Amino acid sequence: MKEIKYKPRIAVDARPLAYGLTGNSRYLFEVLKILLIDNSYFEYVFYSNKEIHSNFLPFLQEKKVKILIKPINGFIWLNFYLPFVLKQDRVDLFWGTLQLLPFLPYSIPSVVNYHDLNFISAPETMSKANYFQHRFFSPITISKADKIFCLSENTKKDICNFNTSSINKLKVIYPGVNKKTSTKMDFKIDGDYILTVGTLEPRKNLQTIVTAFLEIKKEFPEFKLKLVLASRVGIGWGQEELTEKLRSDEYKNLGIQLVENPSDEVLEKLYKESAFFVFPSIHEGFGLPLLEALVEQKICIASDIPVFKEVLHPEVDFLVKSLDVYAWKDAILKLAGQKNWKRKIIWDEKKWTWLETAKKIEESILLLWHKKLEKNHAV
Repeated sequence: MKEIKYKPRIAVDARPLAYGLTGNSRYLFEVLKILLIDNSYFEYVFYSNKEIHSNFLPFLQEKKVKILIKPINGFIWLNFYLPFVLKQDRVDLFWGTLQLLPFLPYSIPSVVNYHDLNFISAPETMSKANYFQHRFFSPITISKADKIFCLSENTKKDICNFNTSSINKLKVIYPGVNKKTSTKMDFKIDGDYILTVGTLEPRKNLQTIVTAFLEIKKEFPEFKLKLVLASRVGIGWGQEELTEKLRSDEYKNLGIQLVENPSDEVLEKLYKESAFFVFPSIHEGFGLPLLEALVEQKICIASDIPVFKEVLHPEVDFLVKSLDVYAWKDAILKLAGQKNWKRKIIWDEKKWTWLETAKKIEESILLLWHKKLEKNHAV
């Protein structure tokens, strides 16, 4: 009779996969594409309070993973419903993917992804409900977690400053980036253009880039480069006025083009064919669009914030104060005036792979599982 091997059961907070392509969902999905293999050491079970988005559902169905949906309020789902279900389903380890763990006690090991500490470093970019939830419950999560996956060295430093006793729990696991092959499609932007990518929300600071570009067009009406914004249009972020203007013929005639909710294929083509990339975020846990531009060897102009210095090259790329419209204007004009926009120093994509990201996450989970076994045997 064939021996049945027990696979430890990992519960995954799948809520990032309920939305479209955001930084959180892309990070989780790219890692899952590597972890969800037939001969995996673990069995992964997915929990969410919302249905999985069509971008991700076919893959999870193909892998025949168990997906458990309970359509209730997210706060109630995480803190009151989930601890009960984890115990009932005999889960061996919980992987929190949205920075918070349930505040009610439960007896299984937990790992948690931390992309940033916005409630400290950029509270003005958060809704009041989100701010208070993270402000009051992050200390509980940091204390409770057995391992904290930090998206960058800057995030690790922020968490350590916030809770000095957490230092031994913190592990930096950078995201990766996929080098795409060229795809043939009808979509095209006529002429040379500057590209920026980001959701239309205050933290992404797209208004500053638009204003800087309008200042350039005011001073130099014949400026030939267009500004293309590839954006997920958000609801409730107070960007309705900007969104309306970006959709207007007035802005199109000035060379500003909004590409709403682009597909992966459209986004890939936009990166490949852009002149250079601008990224004006006020705050980021990391900033995946930078990697996606750099893997196409684009020169970048980005906000002068600590995390971007972990990625960009000071001899090639530009760092600008986030809210300084005229600094952005000057940087764009300086780069636009160069004879070509090829990077003088090639960006090394081999250092930034999703395979390495997934490997480090799985190694940490495996180590916690072995510690749990040792603890059980010692009892």
